[in-house]
Amino acid sequence: MEKQWQLLNPDAETVRTLFHQIECSPLIARLLAIRGIQSKAQATRFLNPSLSTLTPPLEMAGMDDAVQRIHRALVDDEKILVFGDYDADGITATAVLTAFLKRCGARVSYYIPHRIADGYGMGADFIKNRAMPAGVGLIITADCGSGSSEAVTLARRAGIHTIITDHHPVAQLPEDAVAVINPARPDCHANLAHLAGVGVAFYLTIALRAHLRKTGFWKNRREPNLKQLCDLVAVGTVADVAPLIGENRALTAAGLQRINQGARPGIAALMRMSGLPDTPVDAEAIAFRLAPRLNAAGRLVHARMACELLLTDNRQKATRLARALCRLNSRRQSMEHDLLETILDRLARTPGQLDRPVLVMDGNRWHEGILGIVAARLTRQFNRPAVVISTRNGMSKGSGRSIDGIDLSAALKQCENLLDRFGGHPMAAGLSLCSSNITAFRARLETVVGQMAANYGVEPTLSIDAHVPLDDITPELMNSLDRLGPFGQSNPYPLFMDTGVRVCSCKTVGDRHRQMVLESGSGDGGKHPAIQFNVTGDPLVMNRFKKIAYRPQWNYWNGRKRLQLMVEDTDPGP
Repeated sequence: MEKQWQLLNPDAETVRTLFHQIECSPLIARLLAIRGIQSKAQATRFLNPSLSTLTPPLEMAGMDDAVQRIHRALVDDEKILVFGDYDADGITATAVLTAFLKRCGARVSYYIPHRIADGYGMGADFIKNRAMPAGVGLIITADCGSGSSEAVTLARRAGIHTIITDHHPVAQLPEDAVAVINPARPDCHANLAHLAGVGVAFYLTIALRAHLRKTGFWKNRREPNLKQLCDLVAVGTVADVAPLIGENRALTAAGLQRINQGARPGIAALMRMSGLPDTPVDAEAIAFRLAPRLNAAGRLVHARMACELLLTDNRQKATRLARALCRLNSRRQSMEHDLLETILDRLARTPGQLDRPVLVMDGNRWHEGILGIVAARLTRQFNRPAVVISTRNGMSKGSGRSIDGIDLSAALKQCENLLDRFGGHPMAAGLSLCSSNITAFRARLETVVGQMAANYGVEPTLSIDAHVPLDDITPELMNSLDRLGPFGQSNPYPLFMDTGVRVCSCKTVGDRHRQMVLESGSGDGGKHPAIQFNVTGDPLVMNRFKKIAYRPQWNYWNGRKRLQLMVEDTDPGP
């Protein structure tokens, strides 16, 4: 779909103020202003993310009750079970809590449900068939549990206490939980709703360590260094597409530093197997290399494999598990490609579906582990929400993704009479329903989404940070841009544009990618290697672009780095 270019226009006075107060270049001042930075203090904090600026954890509702109960479990040597979710956020949150509690000497184990056999969240069957027979005294959830009232109540009646750590908004919190630590709960005023599930779990470890320090718990035991867990926090935060602002920015920056030290055998092995042995890992590498491989376990087999990788200290075991995850990810990519082609072929035969405000695609026995990523691809390609549903034995499960301005979770709320279960975020959600309700659900969701936003299917906007001629792209500029990282959700890598760009050479690589050498129209700044992915249409035949949108980046290869342009979009002109 064609993109509408928009050159962003920050407040000129703010740009001037930042330029003078922090003694940066006009471009950096402009980029900071675009990102909502308005003062020297904000700029200093943004450019120097630090764990020392984290909001005190006891400001979160439920935190004090949680640490008191865990302390009692440690003193009484109770069995503690961490119950996690099967995505990368839940896996890393599970690993954070398990690793920390082990350092406390706890009798702790963890359990992650099977995506297909068990489904999402903690259910009553888990309490009856797992927790009660095992003699568990305390359950701590990781990235889930806010909607598990039935299971929490059953556990309480059986003498098992539950602490919820989660970040998903729900209407009704479990009343029988000892504590619910969820920054999305209405009575939590800590302003931490941007935390991922792993961030909430990490905050619990901060509070618990401090509480144990006050009680003298660490006198005869080495106090854990929580920085050693920040690599897990960074992976889960980026994988869950949490906004890289505030606490998330500080936690991710600290985590990336530890990842690049190669300290955790599991992550180091996954880096090697992912083709990142000599490349500094940034948030983009987590999002596109590490996270998909961790998620592949929960999508296709069982997430426990990924959690074992993150917790092991054995390098041989880490290598074996990382290799297995990479094989699973390759299989996932193949399955995803096949399902996407099936859906695109169906859309080509029934193009009228593309006139609807939301795509609801269903089929028999599509693998439930890949529904969400296929929905995400459809959303990006057609710029509208998409829900992909798999039917098996009369019951259907689906996963949806949305676009800015359309709250998918709220839309599903208006369809709840047709659904058995649903939950999620404004941009992503899951659901289950009786197969006989799919047609009615599709019609209802189309009506709801159509009422939510009248601009579905319009040309998506490409937001340009600045007009920067290719002549200005230098190693010095790149070093300045690096200070704005880590980049990700709510802090994208800067996107620039230039006009009258010459194409010195161009060739097609793979099926749809362009490898080019570009230079500015003046020809004064040298030539820049460039790559453009997923190009549609005929091969390039012109020798000039009217304008290009690009992101400059470092390309690492064989231990060396060089400047490269990542071309996002082009306008060949008349």
